[in-house]
Amino acid sequence: MVSSTFVPSLIMLSSAALAVASAIKPLRFANVKRQEAGWPDVIASSVINDTSSEFGLKSARWSSYEAPTFDAVFIPETEEDLSVGLEYFTRQNIPFLTKSGGHGYSTTLRQVQDGVLINMEKFNYSRVNDDFTATIGSGATFNDMVYAIGTAGREATVGSCPCVGVMGATLGGGVGRLQGLHGLASDAVRKVRLALWNGTIVEACDDVNPDLFWGLRGAGQNFGVVIETTFETYPATNDGFSYEAQMTFNASSLGSVVDAVNSLLPLDPALALVTIVAADPETLETVVLVNLVYAGPEDQGKEFAQPFVDLSVTTVESIISWVDLPTKGAGGFNNVQCIKGRRNSLYGLTNKVIDKPSVLEMADDFSSLVQANPALSASAFLIETFAVQGIDALPDDYSAFPHRGHLDHFFEIIVSYEDDSVAEVGDDWAMRWRDHFRNPNISGYDTVAVYQNYGHGDEAPSILYGSDEWRHERLTALKNSYDPQGVFNAYHPIPTAIEDWS
Repeated sequence: MVSSTFVPSLIMLSSAALAVASAIKPLRFANVKRQEAGWPDVIASSVINDTSSEFGLKSARWSSYEAPTFDAVFIPETEEDLSVGLEYFTRQNIPFLTKSGGHGYSTTLRQVQDGVLINMEKFNYSRVNDDFTATIGSGATFNDMVYAIGTAGREATVGSCPCVGVMGATLGGGVGRLQGLHGLASDAVRKVRLALWNGTIVEACDDVNPDLFWGLRGAGQNFGVVIETTFETYPATNDGFSYEAQMTFNASSLGSVVDAVNSLLPLDPALALVTIVAADPETLETVVLVNLVYAGPEDQGKEFAQPFVDLSVTTVESIISWVDLPTKGAGGFNNVQCIKGRRNSLYGLTNKVIDKPSVLEMADDFSSLVQANPALSASAFLIETFAVQGIDALPDDYSAFPHRGHLDHFFEIIVSYEDDSVAEVGDDWAMRWRDHFRNPNISGYDTVAVYQNYGHGDEAPSILYGSDEWRHERLTALKNSYDPQGVFNAYHPIPTAIEDWS
């Protein structure tokens, strides 16, 4: 049975919204401490180094697994500060990483050692313009964005976790519950203002730097530090209210839950499902949760939920505003996803089908893993099933995002722990099952595709950015043009030579 503490613990695991260690070369160009005396006067007061009492708070990130390390935090107050800082870091060969929400977890980030964290918290603003576009600063989280545009009677595709930074998620594509209606978050981007490696401030849109604009939407972490982004927004669906059902199941019902998910395919454009398999923290028994959100009338939402309700141990139904969904949805426990500092190792991929025999076998194996290693009890695997009509309505070359037509289900395997003694067994388990679900006979796709924001860090670039040669040529040309020094190589770097794509 499901214990009383299971649901809050399980929702923590739904955050999904890492290359072999020796294969990654550190970007350890300079020791920041030796550069302290040389900070330019205009930004010196915006630098916090690791002896400050504020350093831990300002440098904290969601995952401490294979993480970058920092000797200083730079908190620019203006774009001029940012420009000066970038020019200085590049000139002094100081590695740096930019933080919006701090949820990036790819193992490629560990290339940055003894670097500077650029904390964009002073750029946390969200405003709706007269033409109903929204201008979002790079320090804003999805919760900030949702509140601003939702209270104006508008909506857009956003991630499920309230504390994830808007910019980081959008630059990688930006999946979310409303993608069936409005496409990816990046599909709604109309203009980006950013600072390049040498501090130059540029804008990119359809009419200005259009090639850069194309690359920013899907591979954008490779080209600069975003200052702000302008998004198209849309009138609120169903007056801004959704039907939500939060349901728990015994492990013995998992096969029937998979059948129920499949019975709803293809999904209504306004429907989103998340299926989670995790461990009850008290009993360590495997349990299942489904979160169903429908941006439409309650009676239709109930109809979609009924196949699950018939199987569930518990069901909590509610009508919730889009503004409240990030923080109050799923019983309010989405906020637990924002806890920082655990070791979170994630493996993701996209599948065309949910192979029921494989899912059942994995659940049994997960039970054995947790029973033998209780320190892994916060681990889980989840399947996000979101509608795809809005994404697939756009042509394949619309942006650098490469996976249109390959987004039926997102599989995310999450190994979460605090005791390093279970690190190897947990990671081996996750990698083995990730590789199993990559098999074309299991995934339903001829090629492996991984949404780059869910990438572990050991994937070939063509898995993250697409296998088309024209994509490789275009992205490599952009990388060489806009980041010739490779200072933005810490997160899923684009190859600078065509032969390095495979």
